[in-house]
Amino acid sequence: MTDRQAKPEPPKARFRGTRWPGLIWAVPVAAAGIVIWLGLEAIARRGPEVTVSFPTSGGIKAGSTTVKYRGVTVGHVEAVRLDKTLDRMKVSMQFTSEMQHHLGKGTRFWIAGRSVSFSNLASLKSVIAGPYIGIAPRPGPVADHFTGLTQAPVIESGDKGETITLTAAHTGNLSRGAAIYFNHFKIGKVLSVAMRPDGKTFVVTAFIERGRENLITSASRFWNAGGVSLSSGGNGPKLMLQSIPALVSGAIGVTTPDGGHPINPGTTFHLYGTASAARAAPGPHAVPYRIVLAGGPHGLAKNAKVTLEGADAGVVTKVALHYDTGAGALTTTVHVALEPRDIPLDPPDRWNLTDPAPQMNAMLSSLIAHGLRAHRVQSTPVIGAQTIALDIVKAAPKAVLSLAGTPGEPPTIPSTSATSINQIMDQISAILANVHDATSRIAAVSRSPRTRRTLERLDRTITHIDAITRTTDAQLPALLAGLRRTTRAADASLRAARDVLAQQGTAANTPESESLPHALYELTRAAQSLRELTDYLSGHPNSIILGKGR
Repeated sequence: MTDRQAKPEPPKARFRGTRWPGLIWAVPVAAAGIVIWLGLEAIARRGPEVTVSFPTSGGIKAGSTTVKYRGVTVGHVEAVRLDKTLDRMKVSMQFTSEMQHHLGKGTRFWIAGRSVSFSNLASLKSVIAGPYIGIAPRPGPVADHFTGLTQAPVIESGDKGETITLTAAHTGNLSRGAAIYFNHFKIGKVLSVAMRPDGKTFVVTAFIERGRENLITSASRFWNAGGVSLSSGGNGPKLMLQSIPALVSGAIGVTTPDGGHPINPGTTFHLYGTASAARAAPGPHAVPYRIVLAGGPHGLAKNAKVTLEGADAGVVTKVALHYDTGAGALTTTVHVALEPRDIPLDPPDRWNLTDPAPQMNAMLSSLIAHGLRAHRVQSTPVIGAQTIALDIVKAAPKAVLSLAGTPGEPPTIPSTSATSINQIMDQISAILANVHDATSRIAAVSRSPRTRRTLERLDRTITHIDAITRTTDAQLPALLAGLRRTTRAADASLRAARDVLAQQGTAANTPESESLPHALYELTRAAQSLRELTDYLSGHPNSIILGKGR
């Protein structure tokens, strides 16, 4: 092989085509596949779209505000716009597919999370996170348009129970959503509070939870328990508070005495102002009576308590002021209802609850014969409420239970004018006036010149007596010693004289003798008197100044 021989030419490359693109296209293909899959899934999960009309937007925003059912997100707000009247907002909502058959007619919507509810402090979290739209779904075909509520419903659509109605002259701080308590246990809520067209009474619609309906009977008593109440009893004053939320939204308390029967939905009850008024309210077996008091009511009002010797016995049902033209005086007619259940009878006696009036009349007639009288008192002096007290009054004039009177009027219990706090204050004022007058007179006498001169003379007299006493105390021993010596000398002389007289016979010793023996007899008596004087002065030296006591 020579160098001139030609070298073989290198092989030429040949390009051969393929039906598949390069691997570089795998990434965009996979991305497109994911997008398509997500889109299909979104379409598959896309639920119905509805429009809800609200009176205000309440801070909701398209794209960020969610729709929640019991805390779970079931949709979101897509658009917020004004309607043609410019007084309402139309909110378009897109729901998940799970809500497809739960947006039927009657579904309720509301804007939640705008304010804090003190009955549910969990609402504070919603206020911080922002408002959302709450929903209470109803099964059925999807409706296109709904009208939203101005506020959240008190009970949810799944809650079951009974609805009752309460009427009251005043509601205090009671508001929608307030709790209803039985023995401090929550059994329901207040659905609404409305005033009647006449403006004199309020109507409260209340909801009792299922399973608690048996706690409410025809004998149940309801009262406003929203505020702080002060009561007095045998253990002193008590301050009672139902709960902290009740201070803001109010609350209702209920108690159920024995003897009631089951109620029907919508039954109407009276809402009392306090627990004591509710418990003292007349029941179906209460017996009515009438009391006539002198003067005006002085604050006595309907539902005031009636006590029998200090124990709860009933309630005032009516108070009316009258003017007696014949006597020219005011009187107050009070109607009361006495409750047999508050006045137990000794066994084996029992109240005939079918007709307890005869037994009650017999009891009152006996007590009235022993002085039972009705009078108006204050439960707490000065600041307490006016009540009617039935008490035994000592030495009360004779009276009876008056069964006769105007047709339809109940029997009349005799009354008496008991001492009120005003009368006590008047008596105290009169006593203070007398004391002031007496002290003024004493002060005037003490300032008189004559009084001062009299006191000065008395002071000088006492000084002189004191000086005489001191002098007498110093001289008394010597005086007594002299008297004793004189007495002893007289005794010696008398003994000698008796010896002389003995020689003349006993006749000379008689008091009738006119001779010397008579003189000696008198001398004997004088010596005896000296001895008695000496003995008395020894025991009573102050008699020299003050004289012998009588």
